[in-house]
Amino acid sequence: MATQAEISYHYDVDNDFYSVFLDKDHMAYSCGVWDGALDLEHAQKQKFARIASFARVKASDRVMDVGCGWGGLIRYAVDELGAASAVGLTLSNDQFAYISGRSREAIRVELRSWADYPAPTEKFDAVMSVGAFEHFASMEDRAENVHREIYRKFFQWCSDISVDQASLGLQTIILTRPPRNLSEVRDARFLLEDVFRGSALPYIEDVLQATSGIYEVMELRRIGKDYSRTLSEWKTRLIKDQAKVIDRYGEPLFHHYERYFESSERVFNSGLVDLLQVSLRKKAQISNKLARPTNGRQPWRAK
Repeated sequence: MATQAEISYHYDVDNDFYSVFLDKDHMAYSCGVWDGALDLEHAQKQKFARIASFARVKASDRVMDVGCGWGGLIRYAVDELGAASAVGLTLSNDQFAYISGRSREAIRVELRSWADYPAPTEKFDAVMSVGAFEHFASMEDRAENVHREIYRKFFQWCSDISVDQASLGLQTIILTRPPRNLSEVRDARFLLEDVFRGSALPYIEDVLQATSGIYEVMELRRIGKDYSRTLSEWKTRLIKDQAKVIDRYGEPLFHHYERYFESSERVFNSGLVDLLQVSLRKKAQISNKLARPTNGRQPWRAK
């Protein structure tokens, strides 16, 4: 799992820096949903709507968001859907400060990992997680073949903190195949070693196997082309303010993010990676009484 220092390396540059290229309404740092969207702001709101619907968020719910970014999704759940309360978890100091400075009674943010979150006194009605799953296992975890164990612990934790038959709305980047050429190798290495340190991308099989017996898949979408368009929009906005960014943060940071957006766009366009959105519903627990023989007799069976 990515450490707090590794998360800070990418997410704690400066909140004003991210505001240069992220959408103005929500500061959403993940793929938007572009189906009919007019601009980046619209695409990000549509993403919130889809993930919230995948989690079946409704009025009066208690909601958990794992990897809450700058808080756009939890604000959407409270302000647009009428959720009674929302808790966001982040390992980014700057994101924590940003949300805390705008917090309200219904919204709470905690600077901690899901793995360190104590059992709640009152369980959540819905769980959401966007763009965080990629950070739960590292390349070392994958090399040691423990990545699926980590993913399964996450899904079991989501189940444990939520009410019976609660849903989980999950969005994550996934690998689809190994790199096929030197360009893909270079892009993948740059993204994992120089951008998202301490992280590894799952395959779709990793996700589905890790949920087995805990959740059932209700709906699944793959929208990698939407991420290509999101990255292109981020790069356009970054370049538009190039002079301001270089003046305040220096050329190395500007070129680092420009390369990050270009490399990411290439791997989505080539099909090396994809964007997975999935709705998972907690499996109902079957009482042992249903399978227990009565007075030593075997259960009735049809002949």
